[in-house]
Amino acid sequence: MELTKTVKIQIKLAAEADGDLLRQAMEQYRLACDDVSRYVFDHGFVLNTTKLQIVLYRDLRTQFGLKAQMAQSVLRTVTARYKAVRTQLKQKPYRYQDEAGKWQKHAKDLTWLWHPISFQRPQLDLVRRRDWAIRKDGSFSLNTLDRRITVWPVLNHWRDYFDGTWKLGTAKVLTSGGKWYLHIGATKEVPDYIQDQTVHVVGVDRGLRFLATAFDETGRTIYRSGTRALNKRRRYKHLRAKLQAKGTKSAKRVLKRIRQRENRWMSN
Repeated sequence: MELTKTVKIQIKLAAEADGDLLRQAMEQYRLACDDVSRYVFDHGFVLNTTKLQIVLYRDLRTQFGLKAQMAQSVLRTVTARYKAVRTQLKQKPYRYQDEAGKWQKHAKDLTWLWHPISFQRPQLDLVRRRDWAIRKDGSFSLNTLDRRITVWPVLNHWRDYFDGTWKLGTAKVLTSGGKWYLHIGATKEVPDYIQDQTVHVVGVDRGLRFLATAFDETGRTIYRSGTRALNKRRRYKHLRAKLQAKGTKSAKRVLKRIRQRENRWMSN
């Protein structure tokens, strides 16, 4: 059985100019994803990367200045997003009452989308050995649209995944709160797993946009939306701002009370 993990590594840049190069590459990658998404939306939702490559590869290279592997990664990113949305639509069929007053269900597919999927958050997917590599001194070499840059990991918790027993995949470059991160997929064969003893395997990935994404060995995937939780936190944030603006003793007491209430709700 294969065990897959995402190794999250905070990195530091050698110079401020390197950050500009990464931001430029991430923005061009995002714009390229939007462009491919519009094509997929306007041409019957073609999700075969080979067919998309024949039509779009040259434009991705010339119009957005992407490297060869970056252009390929754009196609994989867009098709993966559409496939995920297609799964979500299947789980929420359209319900309506017929002439007899009985509730009926109608399956949804990608044709129910009103607009192409948009890519708002800048990101950059780098293919191992082509676009990213680790050097003997422990630094990482990352490709940009202009040149390769060298970055250094902040902590060493990731080293066990680079001992040769794990198969390393694509590295995703992200930035948050002024810090830079690499998310690298790592896969390893687990030898002591006895498949005959297992009847059903379910993997669960937790998050905020989706509280849980569950998938099993048959390929069935279920998403649990986090919209309700995000809306609740947004209302608490607005209420805290109003109470903090008052600044009275009673307002501070209410602030303490709602903070405990919000924590209990989020924990549940």
